[in-house]
Amino acid sequence: MGYVEWKCPKCGKNNREGCNAWVYGSPIRNCKGCNSEYFDNRWREIAAEGVEPATKNPKLYLGASLVFLVLTIACIIWLLADIKASGRYPIKLVGCVFVGALGTIGCFVVFLRIVLGYEEKQNKKYYDESLQRLKNKEYVQKLISYGYNVPEQFRR
Repeated sequence: MGYVEWKCPKCGKNNREGCNAWVYGSPIRNCKGCNSEYFDNRWREIAAEGVEPATKNPKLYLGASLVFLVLTIACIIWLLADIKASGRYPIKLVGCVFVGALGTIGCFVVFLRIVLGYEEKQNKKYYDESLQRLKNKEYVQKLISYGYNVPEQFRR
């Protein structure tokens, strides 16, 4: 789970809210300080805009995992060579190994989520929630008033 942070356009209070990786949800937000409503275009109504194509592409994440794995192995080899040659290790290479390993694991986890169907289930959940919001005519009118491109099927 990630976080989205923003400063309220009315009161200036910093707000922080948990979100999914693709920021699916209502773009109409409320400030936790003054409770004023505003539009945040980082959030996406999945029923109106569709799912992020990357959530259905396991090859993308498998490829990224392999790239990170190769980077990690190269950094480990370079690090071991430096340790053998000088007896010291550059902290940048240790960081490279850490980032590479983290990237490998992270991308591989997303690959597994797609292949095993968890990502599709998650998308369905967000789609159903979005569909429920878009069935509310008052909500749709509010989105339109903020300039959100609501598909014709939800405007009726």
